[in-house]
Amino acid sequence: MRTRRWILKLAAGLLGLAALTTSTASGQSAAAGKSGCAIRGGIEACFTSPPTVTADPTVLGRASTLFDAAGPGDTIRVAMFRWDIKPPTDALIAAQRRGAVVYLVGDDDLRLNRHGRRLIETIEQQDPDRTNVTICDGACLPWRAPGPYPDSQDVQHLKFYLTEIGGVQSFITSSANLEDRQYRQYNSFLKIDDPGLYAFGLDYFARLEAQSVKAGGTRWDDRRKTWSNGTITASVYPNRSDLLLTTLRDLSCPRGSRVSAMFAVIQRDDVRRQLARLSDAGCRVRIVTSRDTVENWLESPQPTGDIPDALVRTVLTHDKMLVAHAGFRGKVSDVVVTGTSNTTCGGLLYNDEVMVRVVGNRWLHDQYLAHFDDAYAHARQGTTRVMPVMKPCLA
Repeated sequence: MRTRRWILKLAAGLLGLAALTTSTASGQSAAAGKSGCAIRGGIEACFTSPPTVTADPTVLGRASTLFDAAGPGDTIRVAMFRWDIKPPTDALIAAQRRGAVVYLVGDDDLRLNRHGRRLIETIEQQDPDRTNVTICDGACLPWRAPGPYPDSQDVQHLKFYLTEIGGVQSFITSSANLEDRQYRQYNSFLKIDDPGLYAFGLDYFARLEAQSVKAGGTRWDDRRKTWSNGTITASVYPNRSDLLLTTLRDLSCPRGSRVSAMFAVIQRDDVRRQLARLSDAGCRVRIVTSRDTVENWLESPQPTGDIPDALVRTVLTHDKMLVAHAGFRGKVSDVVVTGTSNTTCGGLLYNDEVMVRVVGNRWLHDQYLAHFDDAYAHARQGTTRVMPVMKPCLA
């Protein structure tokens, strides 16, 4: 009887997911700049639009529907920085109760609220034969800089899922923590069904759990922290090499090129200079960030160029994404880069992070461009003249 109830619940959950995604399978909802999810060719993208949907649940709710679909024989791995809301807590606990194997890697922040504590305690109690939870002391993996770490860094900053549900192996990254304030911020969610990328994610997850780059018998240097196959590349951090920076360096600006970047925080001068270079080279560069002071810093002229002040704006965003239609390694391409890392020294050298790049996928480009355009349309010019001082990263 319990199995039958689970099957009925799973069917209902899948029907609910179908209702969420079928209407956007062609990308129409996302292309209109509204909230929603869209799927094509084993890739799913979800976006929030808080100005148009009050307390937009799309991205946070997608975690819950993901967990709702899991049962006996399935496995869910989650690495999360902050978790303080009830729906995904209930959904993950229920998935484990139905027979799914659940693993969690968390930052110590999870212990600071009742939902995080309940999650940790319950998934350990429900499966006493294995270690289900790892709480890291600062970042799980060793720094790639000499230290000391910057303020509020040295954290497990991931919003990262690995799932094997119904035989489908998925690598998932999001900009959103599972926390209440994320309902009111721009966020995105990217799910890629790919066994090779999933295997790379498993290797990373095992090292997070072991809190060592030596896990599994092979020591990871920075070269092993990047996986690439065809149009998809993924990088994990701490890492002296940066997927975002190398992508920007590989971009050029044939006529009609555009580069749009939305990051909650941009504090790295190497990234700022590349964006200014592209603007000077003829790309239409637009930027959305979450802080007026960062906006001022990005608007200041650089040796490599000057981004027009009117094209740099501020909005309440937690996103981390770059979308470009430009020259990429000599060929005009559509490029998307997204993941968990802000462009900070901590996000590069001190925190656990993941970033993904997809090249040549026009459909996915259009989803992220619509998301950016929505945020840009609701953004504003900064109201302060304060200019912050950004320290260089010490690699």
